[in-house]
Amino acid sequence: MLFEEVVGIYVGAATHRSKQRDGYSLRNLHPHFAGRLVAELRRADVRRYIEHRQAEGVTASTIGRELRFLSAAINYVRLEHDRADLPNPVQRIGLGEPEARVRWIDQADAVRLVEAAEAHARRPHLANFIRLALHTGCRRGELLGLEWSRVDRGRRLLRLEAEHTKAGRRRVVPLNDEAMAALDDQREWFKRQCVASPWVFGLAPDRRITTFQKGFKAACRRAGIEDFRIHDLRHTFASWLVMAGVSLYVVKDLLGHSSITVTERYAHLSPDQGRSAVQLLLRVG
Repeated sequence: MLFEEVVGIYVGAATHRSKQRDGYSLRNLHPHFAGRLVAELRRADVRRYIEHRQAEGVTASTIGRELRFLSAAINYVRLEHDRADLPNPVQRIGLGEPEARVRWIDQADAVRLVEAAEAHARRPHLANFIRLALHTGCRRGELLGLEWSRVDRGRRLLRLEAEHTKAGRRRVVPLNDEAMAALDDQREWFKRQCVASPWVFGLAPDRRITTFQKGFKAACRRAGIEDFRIHDLRHTFASWLVMAGVSLYVVKDLLGHSSITVTERYAHLSPDQGRSAVQLLLRVG
């Protein structure tokens, strides 16, 4: 099977969710592996790809994401199409990746960012997206694909079905006052401009926003915030909770992480947990 056939089967699968993100990976992988038989790929081929991307100045985390996509595509075809003859030369290739990035902003930065997103904006979408991301911890795709039918204002929550989440599991997201205010503001715009749209971030009855990339970068620039990405809004949500003393296990459930190991990247932000723990020894006996 050719590289194009393998990734085509994987991307076309009904269970495949991260289509936009994997599209970026595929665009970089394609020139290097197009027209090649997967069965003939060797680890040396993968290492040459790594060296090529490193020479372009690409970060280890980005290269790792690209290789994880290729590995997942091969494994999917091996399992679902009974192609045990397909080797996976990507498995267990280490990149020496640095510790996972945790970039967050404080409350004052967040206020400036929202204000910068509101400045000169024709629609409230970007500002309200930022507010929701900061106060729900939802991923970009989870919010951009959110329909009004899954927002329960009475119970102050929104529902994410398995098909909407990265982990493929249903999740209920509680809404605090700020998240509710963002949704109310968004609803007011819709009442005036686009009442028939099913999406929270819709533009027309049959069209919704799929990316805020350019607008978000511009807002960060106006707010004077450097090296900050859309996904870092999710990091900020988690960081604020941990610094407020919320258990990592609660944060794990709110973020929809499949393992506490991923959530533990925020453990160093927890205030004085060690000091409080050793004080308990004084009460023993």
